[in-house]
Amino acid sequence: MTAAAELLAPGGECAVCKEHADERVLVSLVEVGSGPGHSVHGCLPCARRRAASQFAPSWLAEDLAVIDAERGGTDS
Repeated sequence: MTAAAELLAPGGECAVCKEHADERVLVSLVEVGSGPGHSVHGCLPCARRRAASQFAPSWLAEDLAVIDAERGGTDS
């Protein structure tokens, strides 16, 4: 399995734009005071917009860079 394949989640609804995406990537981890937290997955275009935000987790840009390096560019 490649590094990009390990970072990509199966297709489903993007938590940001609510559209169906064939591939999604983790864009946020939600931690709560009690009970289990959860992960938030978004499509690649939404993940790229989020990564440009000052509020994005630092690992998001790193994950997208790994995907881009393996694929030879950006997917929009």
